[in-house]
Amino acid sequence: MKHSSTILRNEGFYSALLDNRRDLVVYLPPSYQEDSSRRYPVLYVHDGQNIFHPAFNGYSWNIHTTVDRLIKDRIIEDIIVVGIPNMGMERADEFTHELEGICYQDDKVPIQPRGELYEQFIIEEVMPFMDAVFRTKTGPEHTALMGSSRGGQVTYHIGMRRPDVFGMLGIVSPYFYCVDPQTQREVPMYHTFHEKQPVSKIWIDLGSCEGLLIREQHVREVTEKLLGLGYSPDDELVYLYEPDAAHVERDWAARVASPLIHFFGDKGKLRTLKLNTGEEMEEVGVIGPTCRLNPIVEYDTGFKMTVLRAHYRIEDERIVQIREDGTVIPLQLGETKVTVRYGDLEAVVTLCVVAEIRTNVQLELVVHAPQNTPDGVKLYAWFPLVHHPHTDTYTNQVQIPMYAEWVFQVSREDGKVETDAAGNKVERRYKALADAKLDIYVEQWSS
Repeated sequence: MKHSSTILRNEGFYSALLDNRRDLVVYLPPSYQEDSSRRYPVLYVHDGQNIFHPAFNGYSWNIHTTVDRLIKDRIIEDIIVVGIPNMGMERADEFTHELEGICYQDDKVPIQPRGELYEQFIIEEVMPFMDAVFRTKTGPEHTALMGSSRGGQVTYHIGMRRPDVFGMLGIVSPYFYCVDPQTQREVPMYHTFHEKQPVSKIWIDLGSCEGLLIREQHVREVTEKLLGLGYSPDDELVYLYEPDAAHVERDWAARVASPLIHFFGDKGKLRTLKLNTGEEMEEVGVIGPTCRLNPIVEYDTGFKMTVLRAHYRIEDERIVQIREDGTVIPLQLGETKVTVRYGDLEAVVTLCVVAEIRTNVQLELVVHAPQNTPDGVKLYAWFPLVHHPHTDTYTNQVQIPMYAEWVFQVSREDGKVETDAAGNKVERRYKALADAKLDIYVEQWSS
């Protein structure tokens, strides 16, 4: 008899350390019912209510379907996945450690750090339960931890503090800085470790459409610090800066196969190399925002990564220099081709150096809401909006870093979101390229 995978729910799991209860959600691979003597590596995932089932926004990681496919295609070994749901309003507290460098007092929400207790909860309560009930393989070489956003932040801290427990870390769209959307003040939310820990595999990623929430410069800053500790690039530490990906479960689901392959499988054979700068010609300002090339390789298994240390060849070295991390250093005005090489593959981009590119642009948001919008309810279009009763509009004016990009929905504080006439959610995309005014007309609201 051929078995399928199973998702089990252990309801009301009590934590004496945190004094709360939550369900645990467990994925068992198809082979689990076939061989009662076989044991399995385990992946623990934060925000576990979203990894198999839809979140409040209707999206899910759908990790079970990805794991099913990768096992069926013999790309990864059979694994157990444990989803640890968050506790709603307690999430920020549980995912925040009180460590040097973490300025949680300046976060956008009030935080009472409980990260160390949450860490103990996983290691001293959840894991012993899993080991007693299920046929797990123990030891850091068989145990991975993964999470996104604040879950990526807490994965980084727990993993680097407890490499004796977790040998593999999936740090997805990590919340390493709090950026004030009005002032652009940047506040660090991570601790810098000063010694390499015996973590064998680290995955770090983000998408290019995560706006001010998760910025490439911040995630790459932590990545480079880890490389500086001695983690080998593109091997022990793998990084991906995914074009067009937003801060949402749907886009995490689209790339979750890669960290799973990094942890539990074989990348396969190198297939393609692309320089994802967004254009065939990339403009770089002598004065202006930093430009970093993003060479992405893909393997025949579907595994993708940004090459952290590629080889660059510059046609005219009087125009630019390229640092080992892909950062472009403009030297004088002009154009030159740059070739990136990884393995036997090459890709080419033309860089055009101009005198100056603006650092910020001005964005004016104007939302025209339906007449049935309740008086006094707060509206958001990524940013909070101010109501002007005399024009019946909701507005905000903000300075945005050049090239920042995000996907957003117009929403209300009571949870209703913008939909079209057919009741479909409306998603909007914005990229900062020039001063702009966005007039948004909301047809209707829906839960």
